[in-house]
Amino acid sequence: MFLTIIAFWVFILGLVFGSFLNALEWRLHEKKSLMERSECTKCHKQIKWYDNVPLVSYILLKGRCRECKDKISVQYPIVEFVMALLFVFVFYYYSSFATFSLFSIIRDCLVLFVLTFIFVYDTKHLEVSDAVTLGASLLFFIVSLFFGANWFDMTLGALIGAGFFLLQFVISKGKWVGGGDIRIGLLMGILLGWKLTILALWIAYVVGGIFSIILVLMKKKGMKTEVAFGTYLTVATCIAMFFGMQILDWYFRLVF
Repeated sequence: MFLTIIAFWVFILGLVFGSFLNALEWRLHEKKSLMERSECTKCHKQIKWYDNVPLVSYILLKGRCRECKDKISVQYPIVEFVMALLFVFVFYYYSSFATFSLFSIIRDCLVLFVLTFIFVYDTKHLEVSDAVTLGASLLFFIVSLFFGANWFDMTLGALIGAGFFLLQFVISKGKWVGGGDIRIGLLMGILLGWKLTILALWIAYVVGGIFSIILVLMKKKGMKTEVAFGTYLTVATCIAMFFGMQILDWYFRLVF
């Protein structure tokens, strides 16, 4: 019962972070200050506080702006809800451990916030924010070092993650991958270490390949259509973070 009550408030916190993520995505792309009041993206009228409650306001307004009656993007409630579910997942994930780690919960919630932001931003705009990826890489490297992480493992992981895409970028002269993929690779390496970074890269290409084939067969994409590969990298990073060691153990038992 106690865990359920805490999980409820963690869910609420996730909704708030999801709402902030949506605001950050739009303001960063539109080059607007984070200090300004929220406004409708269509009529640009300021949104009242009671119309800005995560998830609840969207439902009460039936998905439309109170002022101009234009549709509010379904992205907003989806991102808020998914962020809340991810926060609750992290909470229960670490609650199952013999040693409860508040630091691990906070760190991984922040990591998922950053990865979800990259996913949303790359999906919508086919670009990756330098400020977010590089800032997050530096932040998580320093914080992880402070709490005793292996600096060599993080550094080697960063070199593998960033170097893998940098090599492709140089060989193809920027045709195969973009600079954003290099920066995400850097972040992946710092978050995962070298072993799980290799696993995450493999997962990203498998998942990306499957979805690309499906989209081509459905005629949603062409063979030369630009793909937001950062979305697959973020999903793969999440999988490797929480299930990577189990996947590697299963693989080595199967092979050896």
